[in-house]
Amino acid sequence: MNLHGNTVRGIRTAAALILAAALVSPVYAYQVGDVQIHGFASQAYLLSDGNNIYGDSQRGSTEFTELGINGNWQANSKLNVAGQLISRDAGATDNGAVKVDYLFADYKAIESDETGLGFRFGRVRNAFGFYNETRDILFTRPSIFMPQAVYFEGNGLRELLFSSDGVQLYSYWDNDDQNTYLSITMGRDKSIPRDVVRNILGPRFASAVRYARQLNPVYSQLGTNLNGGKTRLALSTLAIALEFDIHTPTAVSEMTLDANGFVTSIQHNLQQWSFTSEYSQVSVKYNGLFSSGAGITVEGLYAQAQYRFTPRVSAHSRIEYSTYDRDNRNEQDSSQLVLGLRWTPDPQWIIATDIIGVRGTGGIPGVDNPQGTNERTEIFSVMVGYRF
Repeated sequence: MNLHGNTVRGIRTAAALILAAALVSPVYAYQVGDVQIHGFASQAYLLSDGNNIYGDSQRGSTEFTELGINGNWQANSKLNVAGQLISRDAGATDNGAVKVDYLFADYKAIESDETGLGFRFGRVRNAFGFYNETRDILFTRPSIFMPQAVYFEGNGLRELLFSSDGVQLYSYWDNDDQNTYLSITMGRDKSIPRDVVRNILGPRFASAVRYARQLNPVYSQLGTNLNGGKTRLALSTLAIALEFDIHTPTAVSEMTLDANGFVTSIQHNLQQWSFTSEYSQVSVKYNGLFSSGAGITVEGLYAQAQYRFTPRVSAHSRIEYSTYDRDNRNEQDSSQLVLGLRWTPDPQWIIATDIIGVRGTGGIPGVDNPQGTNERTEIFSVMVGYRF
C-alpha cells in the first residue's frame, strides 16, 4: 500500500473540497471552538525553454503545487499556540509529502503599548530577509517564484531555511513614527531529509550518505519600519552547519559544511509604487570527503519595482544577480529578469503570471535536469492562489 501517495492525495482532496465549499459560501477563517483555522492553496503551470524547472516544464508542467492549513489558539492573554501543515510539490526538489511546517507555543513575557518581549518554543519560523516566513503564500511573496538570488528557491533548500526546532526570542519597540523589532532563533540538531540531501549534494553523492543532520542553527533579524511602513529596513544573519556520514566502496568518512551569512533588506512604499532590494552574502566552508578548509562565498542581489494600477491589479519587474563563487564571478555568475502581472479579483483569490529570462544556472534545479543544464532559460508561468 502506498501510504505516502494516499496521504498526499488525501490532503489534496480535502483542499479541493475546501475550495469548492468556499466558492459556494466564502469565508475568511474557520472557527473550531477557540481555534481559528486558515489555509491556502496554489497551483502553477510552467512552460520553459533551455532547462526544466519543477518537472518537465519544457513540455509544460503542473508540478508546482502548494497546500497549507494552519491553526491558532489563544490560550490566554500571554500564551498563544500556532501550527501549520503543508504539502509542497515542486518537481524533483520537493515531493509533496505532508509535513509539520511549524508548531510552537508563543509566550509574551512583557507587553505594553510601546514595547514587548516574548519567547517561542517548538518548530519556529526563521526570520530571514523580508519573505522567508511567508514564502509559501502567493499573496505575500513578491512573485510566483521567490527571488532566487537570495532565497535559494530553485536549489530545494526551503526546508533548511524556513524553520528550526528550538527557541526564539523576539522583542519590539514602538513610537509614533517607528517600529523596531528583533528576533533571535537558536535551533537544536535535527536530521536532514534524504530529498534535501540530494538537492544539496546531487543524486550521485547523496546515494552514499547514510546519515545527515543540521547542527544548532542560529538566525537573527533586526528591522525597523518608518512612517507607518513607508520605509522598511532589516538586517538578517544565519549560521548553520551540516554534517554528512558518507559510506563509499573504498572509505567511510564524515563531511561538514559550515555556512555563515547575512541579508540586508530595504523597501520603500509609495501610493502606487513599491521598490524592494535585498543583498545576501553567505560564506561556505567544507571539511571532509572533498577537501579540508576549502570555501566559497555565495553572493546574491535583486532589485524589484512594483506598480499598482488599481488596488487589485499590479505589475512588477525584477532583476537578479548571483554568483556561487565570489572569487570566480565570470565562471559562476547568473542573472535573471522577471516581468509579471498580478490580479486579485477579491481578497481570497489571486492570479499571477511571470515571464523570466535566465542567463546561467543560478536557481535552476539540477535534480530536474539530470542530463545537464544549459546556459540560457526562458520561463512562462501562471499561478492561481486561494486563501481563507
